[in-house]
Amino acid sequence: MPHSIVNTTSSDSTCEVAIGELGSPMFFGPSTITIKVSWNTDPNVIGAENVTEIKTDLHNDGKSLDSDNFTVTWHGNIPTVTTHGEEQSDQSYTFNWK
Repeated sequence: MPHSIVNTTSSDSTCEVAIGELGSPMFFGPSTITIKVSWNTDPNVIGAENVTEIKTDLHNDGKSLDSDNFTVTWHGNIPTVTTHGEEQSDQSYTFNWK
């Protein structure tokens, strides 16, 4: 189970982004993170949810991660997650369920 770092919801409450860290980095190695994006595509139907999840590494000099390592930008209910690590360039991921 990932350690929760960021949970945020779109302004219309139809999309949620959850970012977590799996375990902790070994020595000066990368952290493994999950980015899970869930859209409630039909609030009148139970289970009408579209979910996308990715797992990737974030290189932060072996330091623990916190919310400063992530920026979530919303374009309606389409999120762009940008990761920030001390030993890597920023990486951006845009999620669109359509």
